[in-house]
Amino acid sequence: MDTVVGEIIARPDLLRNLVWAELTARYKTTTLGILWFVLNPLLMMAILIAVFGRVIQLNIQNYPVFVLSALLPWTFSQMAITTATNSLTRASGLVKRVRIPREFVPLSALMAGLVHFLISLLLLFAVMAFSGVRFTSYILVLPAAIFLQLIFLTGACLLTSSLNVFYRDIEHVLAPAMQALFYLTPSIYPLSFVPRQWMRWYLLNPMAGIIELYRDTLVLGHLPSLSVLEMATFSSVVTLVAGLVIFKRLEPHFDDYI
Repeated sequence: MDTVVGEIIARPDLLRNLVWAELTARYKTTTLGILWFVLNPLLMMAILIAVFGRVIQLNIQNYPVFVLSALLPWTFSQMAITTATNSLTRASGLVKRVRIPREFVPLSALMAGLVHFLISLLLLFAVMAFSGVRFTSYILVLPAAIFLQLIFLTGACLLTSSLNVFYRDIEHVLAPAMQALFYLTPSIYPLSFVPRQWMRWYLLNPMAGIIELYRDTLVLGHLPSLSVLEMATFSSVVTLVAGLVIFKRLEPHFDDYI
C-alpha cells in the first residue's frame, strides 16, 4: 500500500495523463460523449421505476431518488471494474515498453470512472431537489462514502486486472458476475428486505454496505447501523489488501503473458 501511495505522490502527472487518455479514448467516437455515464443510469432508473414502482409496486417513498442514489455508485463500480479488468492487456505496448508503475494502468481506469461519478452526482442532487427530498447535514458524510468505495474498487481493480493477464476468461465471466452482484446489493430494494439470518453473509458484499451508506446519508438523512458500516469497511479493506498482494506477486510475470 505504501508503495502505491508513494508512486502516486512521486508521479501524479503521469497518473493524471493516463486518466485523461482513458477519458478521451472512451468517448472519442461517440456523439454524446461523457453524457452516456449519466444517461445509462437514467434509462435503467426509468425501467426499474416502471417495473418495481408501477407493476410490482414496492411502495417506497421517492422511489426515483431511492433507485438513483444506488444506481450511480453501482454504475461507477461496474464501469471501473469492467474497464480496469482488461486495461493491462489492452495497453500491452505501454506496459511492456515504457517503465511506469504498472498499478497506474488499472488505477487510471478507476480514476476516470471517479470523474464520471462526481459529475453524475450533480444529476442526483437535481433529482432530489425536483422531488422535494430534503438535504440534511448528513450530506457531509458523502466524502467518506466515496473514500470507502475507492478502497474497495482499488483492490478489486488491481485484483481482476492482474488475474486477467493470466486468465483471459476473467473478462468474459465478469459481465454475468457483475449482473448477479447487482441483485445482491440493495439497489432496487431496501436492505430491510434481506432476511435477518442471511444478513451477515449478504453484507460480505462490500457494495451492499457502501450503497446503504450513500442512500441513508443522502436520501434518508441518517447513518446506517454500526454493523453495516463495520462489515462494509472490513470487506473493502480485505479486498484492497488482496488486490495489492496478488498484483505485486503477479507483476514480475506480466511480460511473459501480455
